[in-house]
Amino acid sequence: MELIKKYISDLKNISWISYDENSDAVYYQENSVEINSNKRKSKIFKIDLQTNINSEVTDGDNDSTPKISPDGKNLAYIKKNKISDNLNLNSLIIKDLSNGKETQITSNNQTIATAYDSTGAFNWNNDSSHIAYTYRNIEERDNDSEPYVVNRIRYRQDVVGWLGDELNKISIYCLSHKDVTSIPNTGGDDTHPVFSNDGKNLAFISDQGDTRDTHWREDIHVYEIESLERKRITTYFNGIGSITWSNDDNSLFIIGTSDNKEGDGRNSSLFKVDINNDSVSNLNTDEFAYNPQPNLKIVNDNLRVSYTDKGVSKIVDINGKNKSIVYENNSKILQLYDSIYKTIFIENNRDNQEVIKVLNKQNNEIQDILIPNLKFYIEYTPSNMNKFSINRTGFDIESRVYYPSDFSDNNVYPLIVDIHGGPHGRFEDQIAINQEIFTKNGYIVIAVNPRGSSSYGSDFGKAVLNDWGGEDYHDIIESVNNLAKEKYIDSSKIGLYGYSYGGFMSSWIIGHTNQFKAAVIGAPCINLNSMSGTSDIGIKFGEEQWGGLRYDNVEKYQFNSPLTYAKNVTTPSIILVGDRDYRCPIEQAEQYFVTLKRMGNDVQLVRYPGGNHGMLSGSAPNLVIDYWTRAINFFDKNLK
Repeated sequence: MELIKKYISDLKNISWISYDENSDAVYYQENSVEINSNKRKSKIFKIDLQTNINSEVTDGDNDSTPKISPDGKNLAYIKKNKISDNLNLNSLIIKDLSNGKETQITSNNQTIATAYDSTGAFNWNNDSSHIAYTYRNIEERDNDSEPYVVNRIRYRQDVVGWLGDELNKISIYCLSHKDVTSIPNTGGDDTHPVFSNDGKNLAFISDQGDTRDTHWREDIHVYEIESLERKRITTYFNGIGSITWSNDDNSLFIIGTSDNKEGDGRNSSLFKVDINNDSVSNLNTDEFAYNPQPNLKIVNDNLRVSYTDKGVSKIVDINGKNKSIVYENNSKILQLYDSIYKTIFIENNRDNQEVIKVLNKQNNEIQDILIPNLKFYIEYTPSNMNKFSINRTGFDIESRVYYPSDFSDNNVYPLIVDIHGGPHGRFEDQIAINQEIFTKNGYIVIAVNPRGSSSYGSDFGKAVLNDWGGEDYHDIIESVNNLAKEKYIDSSKIGLYGYSYGGFMSSWIIGHTNQFKAAVIGAPCINLNSMSGTSDIGIKFGEEQWGGLRYDNVEKYQFNSPLTYAKNVTTPSIILVGDRDYRCPIEQAEQYFVTLKRMGNDVQLVRYPGGNHGMLSGSAPNLVIDYWTRAINFFDKNLK
């Protein structure tokens, strides 16, 4: 318990950076936990790269997403605003750095439209005179006195909550006149506004169309500010992460995907769009997994971007179809900010977790400018990691194995199988808290990237479609069996852990084999028939992943549901889920629990009040501590 508490309370997380070229300073968001008040906090800090002085910029408890204006005079950021007991808003704030005066741009019935990230929430124009932002109107509700009226499929979103019929809109705020210009919404969610270099046009992403509730569809629109004309530029994309203008403003560069079988864009490419003739060209057909960037831009005719190749992040320069690697390490690049002379990025590496680094373009030297968890990982040495691969049906299946820091091959260890979400998630060369907690408690951990995982190419990613629990299951089992041959593994004491799709797979596995002695199942999808239409991910996800329209494929959905095989389960299990999870609704866990309990299985269900699908990074600290404590205690009971 105390060890888990240390991992939750003492570690700091850096989740956003912005660089001011004028003063040579980095602004960043630091997230921390306050155990006594049982709260998560986020503040914005500034590092002066000339003096190395680190100073606090905001004094709120929930300040996030700093973006410095190009002239360095103003800082835009998001402040969580508690309007009432029933209403919390993400308000856009502009802070004048010369006098500290703060101006709230959004009204008290508007919230900046963010969920799991804020990559495209708002952006400055080049002369710092205007800022464009994405917002959604919101109304305070008394949930006990009025009904919810639903008119569209996508009426709620995990973390965000009730959407109703409201759509994301874009407005432009003028700093000098203090007025707002709203871009007409034409029937879709508008996001990621980016000004052209001359400030005359605004490009953004929209998913408008009659089929927006049922199909993957994101395309580029351009709004001409002077004429007030809005134009759709592409009819090509199924997922867009970042956009930027060419230097001459005649083209747009886009990180995204055109593959209608991968609408989530996990395996993405770099595209160029000519806005004069709407032509689209793919500049990189290798499709690794290009990472969305909040400030994608061209510097000296190059696009400097990060991508992930087989779970390893790299920074590359792209000029046309030419690509050159600038930086690579056994790590995960979380965010990158490029400028004329420096590249600033956040890296999660195997030594210190998150680090802010500066790459000097003049001499290619790398400098660590902030290592917030240095002392922690001196005291709590990270696990050791190795990799191995097996070949199955033409694919190389890669696994990462994590060993206790005091590992000895003369000892014998129980094994935990860690299964990622997605299915298009991936394990990367980084520090993950659950793996550190497991190894610190005397376990070896194997983390397999089965087919479906991103960063191994598009064919690998699509190989899981219509086959959940098929070859992906065998990829995991054969990888585990390969490792279990080692003399230091106790093959009679292997447990399963998974969250989301990982919860699906853990449940699927124990319905198909009794090889595993314990299963910790987090936020699972169990019954594909009932999940289709009840998850906020949308019905298109299920139609692409599970084999077409549900009403035409009821038997197929049933065949690929872990609930169908619950009658075979003998493995002790514990199911952990938030009761406000809209991604894998709690009824999924309830169905599985009731079925297993009815058959007399050793099973327990734990509901976390107010927990959403992202509760492990967003819920109250005491609930997260409880989650990992129960997981460890359950494994200890059954594997030791």
